[in-house]
This record gives sequence, C-alpha cells and structure tokens, in this order.
Amino acid sequence: MRKTKISLAVAALIGSTLAVGGAAAESGGYRVTDAGAVEGAIHTTPRAINNSGHVVGQLADLRGQNLRLDLLDPEAFTSISDLDNPTERERRQLRDYLVNTVGVDPKFQNLAIELGFYFDSSNIFELDGFEALDDETGLRTDSVSFRVLGLNNLGVAVGQSSTPYQWVEDTDGDGEPARFHLRSSFPQGAWTDGENYTLVTGEPGLLMNGTASLFAINDNNVAVGYGAVAHGASLQSYYDNACISEDEVDESGETIFLEPEEACLHRYWYARSGITGASSPLMEEEAYRWVFDAQGNVLEQGSLGIAFDKEADEADVFETLRYRSVANDINIHGIAVGVSQRQVSGGSFTRPTLFNENGAIRMLEDTNTSNNSLAVAINDNNIAVGFSNIAINNNFRQRLFYMDVSNGVSEAVYPNGFFDDSSWQPRAINNSGQVVGQGQIDSTQNSQRRATGFLYEIDTNTIIDLNTYLPCNSEYVILDAIDINDAGEIAALAVLVTDIDEDGDLISTARLRSLVLTPDGSDVACPESDEVQLERKGAANHPLWLGVLALLAVISLRRRKITI
Repeated sequence: MRKTKISLAVAALIGSTLAVGGAAAESGGYRVTDAGAVEGAIHTTPRAINNSGHVVGQLADLRGQNLRLDLLDPEAFTSISDLDNPTERERRQLRDYLVNTVGVDPKFQNLAIELGFYFDSSNIFELDGFEALDDETGLRTDSVSFRVLGLNNLGVAVGQSSTPYQWVEDTDGDGEPARFHLRSSFPQGAWTDGENYTLVTGEPGLLMNGTASLFAINDNNVAVGYGAVAHGASLQSYYDNACISEDEVDESGETIFLEPEEACLHRYWYARSGITGASSPLMEEEAYRWVFDAQGNVLEQGSLGIAFDKEADEADVFETLRYRSVANDINIHGIAVGVSQRQVSGGSFTRPTLFNENGAIRMLEDTNTSNNSLAVAINDNNIAVGFSNIAINNNFRQRLFYMDVSNGVSEAVYPNGFFDDSSWQPRAINNSGQVVGQGQIDSTQNSQRRATGFLYEIDTNTIIDLNTYLPCNSEYVILDAIDINDAGEIAALAVLVTDIDEDGDLISTARLRSLVLTPDGSDVACPESDEVQLERKGAANHPLWLGVLALLAVISLRRRKITI
C-alpha cells in the first residue's frame, strides 16, 4: 500500500432520507463506500470486516419503533395533545422516556437501544432473528438489542443479545394485579449465520441463565468472549431479600415471589448493567470459549481462566473485591488474547492476558508501565496488539504495543505513534501486520486532543492519519478505524452532518457512519495546504459533531473489546 498522502472521492451524500444501500465512487488510494443505514436508524457503527469485504455493526438512535401508546397514561404527558397520534418529535420523547426515565421499572415497555446489521458490499440489512412478535398486538416487539461484535470469513457474526420481552399478568409486591414486560434471560452470547440464530450461556444453573457475550470468532467456528461462572457477591442477598417472600415456600414447596422473578431481577440488572467496574456486579465473569458446529450448536465450552494468582494476592496489602477476565480475540490457531482484572479497594490492576494451551498467562511484567494494560487483537501469525496506560509529562496516555506470542510471551514493542506522548489505541491487526485504531493527532497539552482513525504498518513503522486520504471537500470526518481485513480494506467510523425530515422540518443532524475503505491503487493527491488543514480541523469541531461525541463515547465503551 502506498504511503503518500492521497485523496479519494467519497460516497454520494445521504441527503434528508435514510439510505438503504451503499454508494461508492473511486479516486485516489481508496474506494470509499458508505454502508448506508437500515430505515429507522440514524447511526451506523462498524464492528468487524471479513476478507469478503462484508461488515457487521450497530444501528443506533432508533426511530419508528412499535410503541404501546395504549398502555401509557395521558396524564403523565400533558405536553402531548394527542397521545394516540404523536408527532415524530413526540414519539422520540416518548421513546426516551421509556428507555431512560422508567427503564428500571418492568411494568413499562422495554425497547431495544441498538440493533445489529450486516453489509454485504452492496446492501445493508438488519440481523433480526432474535426478535419476535408481540403476543398481544401481533407486531414486532422491538425489545431485543443485538450488539454485534465479531465476524469471520464464513459470514458468521457473534455478539450479545437476549430473548424478547413479552407482557405477563401477575401480582406486584403489594399483592395487586399488575402487568409486566419481561424476558426469560439476561443478555447472552449471540451467534448467527443470517439464517440460524443461537443464544449461548456461561456456566449452567445461574439465575436467568447468567450473562455472556461473544467478542470474536475464527474460521474454525471457535468463539471467545466472557461468560458468567457464578452469581455476583450481592446478587444472592438481593434475591433472597427483595424477590422472595418471608414465607419462602408455599404448601407445595414452591418458592413464593413478591413479584415475578424476572421482574425483580430486571431491576437489579438494570441498576448495574451500565456500571463499569462495579464492585458488586451482577455475575462473576471470566474469559470464555465456545466451539460451534456449522448450524450454531455448541459442541463444547468452558472458562479460559484469569491471569492472577489468588492465593498470592491474599498475602499482599490490597483487599480484593472481584476478579474478571475477557477474551477479546482469537486466531486460527486457537490462541486468544484479552485482559484480566483484579479490582481492589481504591483501584484495580488490569493485565493483558494470553490464553493458550497453558492457561491464562500475563503478557507484561508488573511495572508502573504495565499496571493498566490490555490486549485487543491477534492475527494468524501470532502477533498480538494492545495498549498500556503510561504516565507521560504528568498525563496518562494510552500507548500501543505489539508482541509476538508464537512461543508464548515475548518482549513488547511500543512504537512512537503520531508523536511522543500521543494516545493511540489499536482495534485490530491483519495478517500483513497492518494495525488500525484511533490515535491523537493534536499535540497540545490538554485533555481534549483531536483524534483520528489511523493505519499503522509494523514492518515499516509507518503511521497514517486516514483523514488525509479524504478529498479536500469531503464532508466526512473519520473518527476511528475499527477493523482491517487481509486485503487491506478498512472498516472506519466517520461522522457526517445531513438533514433529516422530522414532522416536515429539515433537522441538521450529525450521523455516525460506517465506511469501507478499499485500496484501489490510484495515486491522486489532495494538496495538504495550511488552509485545508484548518478547514478539516474546523469541521471536526462542528457543534453538531461535538454533540454526537457523547453518543460516540457510549458506543465506544460498548464496542471496545473489554467491558471491565
């Protein structure tokens, strides 16, 4: 691939309506394809790309969902004149109310907050097989979130989803008749080839099947992620005190619940699902491995362990609150990488971890440099990439490293990046040693440095700002580079301001877009004048785009292959 600064023509603008397919145009260096969006989704965020150039990812800021308006109390929405026929803006307000304001209450309708998509280089469509029809209305429940995180070269996508919510009539904690919107499980690991859809769990016997998520799958249909191995420290106490009657059992020996078991556990799950590193988690989770057949049936599964010596930890001065591990990626040889964490009172120790036939192995020695590090991805040549939080000039910076793990742990290499103290995080590495991710390109000493998607080549120690590949008049800004395949095609996250029709008004909206950058061998450069650079810098600070960064931060936390 050429390392000159080159330009390209970008996909035609979406306009004021939601695009259904991808549009592309060819020019310098890359052909750029905007994957478009499924109708009703404002944002698309890529998660993975395979060697066919197919992309999976997330759909967010969902419009047009089936709201059960008949179940809402008009007195709670006095600002809406006709609750049976709300405007688009009012529907969005109602949706936000159900998701954010009363989401903890299982007596209200639960709505999906993100959906999975598959882009086959020409068309984009939703992966909707975990959805179901509402038992009462016959319409889609729109209650199932599907967080797609990985894709192999066979077209199998993996991630996290759950069973759909349905309405149930029962009694509440006061013994009064009530209706509840309930599902039968917590979020589970998800596998699909587009026709078959499978939910998988960690260890059996846990409340509501425990929790699990698949992050990556290789071409041997072996997936890794995390799975629950036990209940969290406080869950059993909560269950006994908040869910079960003091009488405990009835005359038949059946447990007496104060309200439906799923309703009580929903409250506990909702209160903890958005807390990163909570000391009282829903479940104890460990890096986990699943082996599937071609139809998605699980042939074998099991924990991959944790890279901490619990007995040795008992002898030090820190009080351990919990352990957790996650496998973020797996290569064709079955070698996985990820992270192990020991949370203690007042902080945590986070270690990049190699998972192989010898178990869970710490990849870096205990030093100030490696205290908070994680491994993100590994290629089929056994080159792993990750990053460490390193103190530089009194600021912590996330510094990329790579390591050859062919013979186990070896010395980590820390390249320089865009400059000496820039933060840069890898997202993926292909079999040619090309690494993509997000890095800071603004060297000013402040906490809000500009960042961009980058391409880094290990062999030549060359790093490129992917925005320099865009033409001077491009209306896209690339925020992150998420994945790269063996052909050098990059799945990138960009932002684009377009007009969206809402109740007859055109609303200027910053939209997250999934781009595919395909090398095309041309060599047409865009002059990198100071004027062009200032224009791009100003575009990156557009008020609407700055407003979308809060959403991007949430999506980034969900996307990042670590949920410690």
